[in-house]
Amino acid sequence: MKRFNRALVQFMTIKAIRLNEVINVPEQLYFTDEDRDEILSWDRIRARHTWRRLKTNVYRRKASGINPAICTFCVYHNFRQFKRIACKSCDYGARHGLCGSKSKPNDYATIMRAFGYAEENPLRFFTDSYYRRLIHLIEKDLHIYWWMLW
Repeated sequence: MKRFNRALVQFMTIKAIRLNEVINVPEQLYFTDEDRDEILSWDRIRARHTWRRLKTNVYRRKASGINPAICTFCVYHNFRQFKRIACKSCDYGARHGLCGSKSKPNDYATIMRAFGYAEENPLRFFTDSYYRRLIHLIEKDLHIYWWMLW
């Protein structure tokens, strides 16, 4: 059973739904069926490690908004700020465009523009407390009780 893969899928799915509710962008702009299928194909151990690092980023580093510290794919590929080596092997980046690219269109820039048009701040809707609640609900739903970091 790939509980951590499913946890990562739920995390991304719920964020996509929230983006649609907050700024009215299509959910597929953030998370597609192909993205889901890729996460479900990941090795169980790497998925567990990705979930742990994502959770650490939220609980210890108080990550919020929409950024690499809480992007499932960035965490999986060990993205480090300003080092785009991880992006070259990221299929999410191939499907949605590289987030930091100024020369090519990408879905991240589109989403951030939508926040601007709606005169909203992503930090207001994706706070660290929002992510903590989301992680708690996902772990409860998938019976991930043994993985207590806190």
